[in-house]
Amino acid sequence: MKRLLLLLIFNFQFSIFNSFASPVGDLLSRVLPNGKDAKRFELRIDKQASEQYFTISCNGKKVRVTGSDNIAVATGINWYLQHYAGIDISWNSPTASLPAKLPAVKEERHKSCVDYRYYLNFCTHSYSMAFWDWERWQQEIDWMALHGVNLPLAITGMEGVWRRVLENYGYSSLDQVNEFVCGSAFYGWFFMNNLTGWGGPQPDSWYRQRTELGRKIFKRMMELGMKPVVPGYVGMVPKDFLQYAVPQKVAKWQSADIVDGGMWCSFVRPAFVNNTDRLREFAAAYYKAFDELFGDVCSTRFYAIDPFHEGGVPNGVTDAKASVRAMYDALLSYNPEAVWVCQHWQDNPTPILTHTVPAGRLMILDLHGDNNGDTSCSGHSTTADGKPHDWVWGQVSNFGGNVGLFGRMDRLIDCFYEAARNASSNGLVGIGAIPEGIENNSMLYDLLYALPWTNTEYTRQTWLADYVQMRYGVKPGSSAYDRLLSAWTRLGKGVYNCPNNGQQGTTESVFLMRPSLRAGTVSSWAGSTWYWDFSDLRTALREMLSVADELKNNENYRYDLVDLMRQALADQGKISLDSISTATGAERERLVQTFLQQILDQDRLLATRTEFRLGRWTEMARAIGETAEEKDLYEKNARMLLTTWGDRPQCERGGLHDYANREWQGLLSNFYYPRWKAFFERDCQPQRWFDDFEWPFVTGSLTPYATFTASPEGDELEVVKSLFAKYFSASLSLPATRYYPFLPSLTIVSCQVIVSCAG
Repeated sequence: MKRLLLLLIFNFQFSIFNSFASPVGDLLSRVLPNGKDAKRFELRIDKQASEQYFTISCNGKKVRVTGSDNIAVATGINWYLQHYAGIDISWNSPTASLPAKLPAVKEERHKSCVDYRYYLNFCTHSYSMAFWDWERWQQEIDWMALHGVNLPLAITGMEGVWRRVLENYGYSSLDQVNEFVCGSAFYGWFFMNNLTGWGGPQPDSWYRQRTELGRKIFKRMMELGMKPVVPGYVGMVPKDFLQYAVPQKVAKWQSADIVDGGMWCSFVRPAFVNNTDRLREFAAAYYKAFDELFGDVCSTRFYAIDPFHEGGVPNGVTDAKASVRAMYDALLSYNPEAVWVCQHWQDNPTPILTHTVPAGRLMILDLHGDNNGDTSCSGHSTTADGKPHDWVWGQVSNFGGNVGLFGRMDRLIDCFYEAARNASSNGLVGIGAIPEGIENNSMLYDLLYALPWTNTEYTRQTWLADYVQMRYGVKPGSSAYDRLLSAWTRLGKGVYNCPNNGQQGTTESVFLMRPSLRAGTVSSWAGSTWYWDFSDLRTALREMLSVADELKNNENYRYDLVDLMRQALADQGKISLDSISTATGAERERLVQTFLQQILDQDRLLATRTEFRLGRWTEMARAIGETAEEKDLYEKNARMLLTTWGDRPQCERGGLHDYANREWQGLLSNFYYPRWKAFFERDCQPQRWFDDFEWPFVTGSLTPYATFTASPEGDELEVVKSLFAKYFSASLSLPATRYYPFLPSLTIVSCQVIVSCAG
């Protein structure tokens, strides 16, 4: 009887689920697909938990994970995989196999110091996710759960909501809807009310596919217990709304109720509903349409609303504060428990918002956390009476999906911990990765999402000591571990520790510039500086390359080696361009040919990994199309976003050319190289870049559509070895002195600071 009573008490407190009969069990079977690996875990949910926590233990045969909810359990699984099994589930390596003998672990407990772990930016949904299918989305949601994400931004399928609400108002054709709703690669900015219509018109199949995909995404997030942040109503409306709507449905509307939204980077912004009664009406119609499409599969109270993002209040708006109040009233009418989520970016949010929405109902995403070194929200973050709003410490480590090594490790670690220590007074409720593009620099994401769960605060040195074990599965004391730790210590103090506040993301490769003899930025707002020691980075590459024989079968190693070689070759390109600018005669011509060959060699290097191939991006785009015409439309969107971004006005006057530049195979040889070749052949004079090179690439007249492929070419280890020997053969031997995290006084080898000449 006593045993039965104890069992009943245990089952009341804990939910025990089979590895193949639960959302997390299904996740395990996907990330550990080999043999019976997934069944080697015993998973429990503590139904009585009063805080978010997990415990892990292992007796060498079974891994036991208990957590407060599905996300905590998934986080505990990942903690064991990373910190004990030497397995890092990452974008380039989404599946793994457990070791034959599981590393034993005494029970340890971890709790999150913040309630929310936020993920994604509106831009990410375009720069990285524009053409994902369900298989790729499922992989990403698994990654989110393993990293503890419980508050992701979800916008897939929301274009269907806009179609539905306009049709409910009487829009009679898809053509009318498509004058407002944008093309496949540009939804991030449509939902931030920056542009309308551009990149389309979208076929009926697009709306159907996206609605179906959105339903799958919402359903999986709901099953795991994530609370998606979905786009709320921001006051925008088509400029021709009264023209296309059925008159009886807009009988109360006047032409003065709709005002021009202005311009954004030479794009036409949506119109704005100026009458607060009409705004509430349209908002109710919007939320009704959302419920019709997703109400049964989406459970959330978080709504992303940034009505005056990057452009301010449109001219003609009578009372912006009253408009915000109307948006908030409409949101509460739809969901009385709603939380308004806004971005702290540039000068937003302003007191128009923060002094209207009460504390506890506004969550501010601080996109400036690591850039400004924030330990409290640096934007307008308090109510009218001075109470702090809830806020999320955020890191925007990537802009435009650009490729390059970059981070601010010390600020990421130190500033978040300081903010968390004072959370009771400063309003901190979460941490978040808010990048414009993903699938690069995965170390930063592993670090960021580990910080809330640590029992002992990390430093840069202690994190890297752990990271080398988890990333490559090597043990401390081994030769491979020592060399990899030395390499990562160099990277951690150098390229991953940008000291410059103004720099937006990675220092862009000069190979991707619109040609000039002066090394500078590729995109308009990047502020690139070469702040790290080039020779030290090459030493890190040499150290990493030295363990190729031991780690040749490790996918994380193979990816990282290519990425590090890519960075070293991009650095060498900067040196070459600087030399060309001062050379003359035969020496100048030799340097020009070397520089051009470096671009082609970079293309050959990146061809070895599908993650660095333009064809992966364009094949995903084409796969969505159901007809040849649709496939070409999606590839045009895919090419345009990475190059011109828009047509001539947006590319030139709007300053958007090359904003989403990518150091990718296919782009290097077919887009960037021809610009440089023409520049040098034509006496280094500026050319008609848009007319002769860029727009023809977008339209396929220079390089036809369906040219690029995702399949890798060549062996990455052999290509890295050959290029290292070609460009850095003078320094093949390892240095006598290596960096170790707990010996900070060791001598820096070959220190040469490269000073920026960017304007």
